Amino acid sequence: MAEEISNQMQDVPRFASHLRETRVPEPHPSKFVFAGSGDSYAAALFAQELSRGRAAASDPYELMRSIKTTKRKNLVIVSVSGKTRANIDLARRAKRFARKRVAITSNPDSPLARQCDEVLPLEYRSAGVTTAGTISFTCSLMACAFLFRQLPKTLNVRAILGESAHWAKSQTLVGTGSFLFIGSGVNYALSNYGAAKVREVLGAKAEAEYPEQLGHARLFTIDKKRDCIICISSGQDKARRLYELLNKGGFRTSLLADPNANIVQTSLKVAIYLQQLALAVARKRGMKTCAFLSDRRKLELSSKMIY
Repeated sequence: MAEEISNQMQDVPRFASHLRETRVPEPHPSKFVFAGSGDSYAAALFAQELSRGRAAASDPYELMRSIKTTKRKNLVIVSVSGKTRANIDLARRAKRFARKRVAITSNPDSPLARQCDEVLPLEYRSAGVTTAGTISFTCSLMACAFLFRQLPKTLNVRAILGESAHWAKSQTLVGTGSFLFIGSGVNYALSNYGAAKVREVLGAKAEAEYPEQLGHARLFTIDKKRDCIICISSGQDKARRLYELLNKGGFRTSLLADPNANIVQTSLKVAIYLQQLALAVARKRGMKTCAFLSDRRKLELSSKMIY
């Protein structure tokens, strides 16, 4: 995991540069429907929020149940492996309805890629072993931004890696309980990604929530002494106000804020910060491998559910 986080320094800017040289698609954002599972679902949510709701994001199985909503739309299926059964079935069933089926995957020869009309390959170096998704996610973000013509002109990932590692090591408020990530817009999508990393890497309970939902029943489930709340903010928004209120209320709360005007650059930065957070906490706990790899029975069951 640490190796793939580090690889982002070179590989993400290189991949973005390659995308800039690729023909940009013409359809309006409202003509896109994104689908994915796990990290890829967070990437689909990112695309939806990046388009300010003009594009749609969906769970692949749920989208199959309402397949006609893909009619005359560009169906973009995000799947790093290209082997997830629900994604493959979705691509097959959408053939009669979708204007075009596009696979965003690291494996252009995968079963999903073969079912789709076009493939947008994710290009990055893999550590060669199964680990929590990091660079695969940030490259997926770049691919989604490319489809909306919103790729930044430059990406200074080297600086982000240094800053994020320092920030992650400074997070002393992390308790022994569960994690809750709060954010709106693209930050809600990134909150889902942050929760996924905590589950995979630490084996701890983690959830994502919109700021408005926290003050209702959700607040009363939080343990002040054990649980940790990460508020992801883009400025003077509700996530920041919640952070201030929760901090005064004695909750274990941390603020991850970046007022950068470029939403894609900021999202890349936040994603890397969340990766570094999971990695730093795992190291503090003396872990040698990701939690999801340590329970073989659950891993086998997970594979049966997914593939």
